[in-house]
Amino acid sequence: PPNTTYSENIGVMAATRVYSTAAYWAAACFALLFGLCPKFGAVVAAIPGGVLGGITVILYGMIGLLGAQIWLNGRVDLRNPLNLVPAAAGIIIGVGGVSLKITDNFELGGIALGT
Repeated sequence: PPNTTYSENIGVMAATRVYSTAAYWAAACFALLFGLCPKFGAVVAAIPGGVLGGITVILYGMIGLLGAQIWLNGRVDLRNPLNLVPAAAGIIIGVGGVSLKITDNFELGGIALGT
């Protein structure tokens, strides 16, 4: 079956140290049920932007550090330009706000373009 791995999930798994897919199935079911409850939506909408921003910084920081850990464990030689240039380009494109406009209605930017 098709399978897509989202980097946000890796950050959540690293933070919680829960790697069981059953826990994520249960979380998905709860999210679907809560999505049908307007009161829960109002509570989520009331979360201050600073709190969500802080959570986002921590989550994406974890994702970046986990990627760096993979490079270290794999002993990737970043002194070799064949390794350094793609890694540096992906990081700068992902963080630097670069975007690629494909059509009037479709544009890739940030992390989507950097990966």
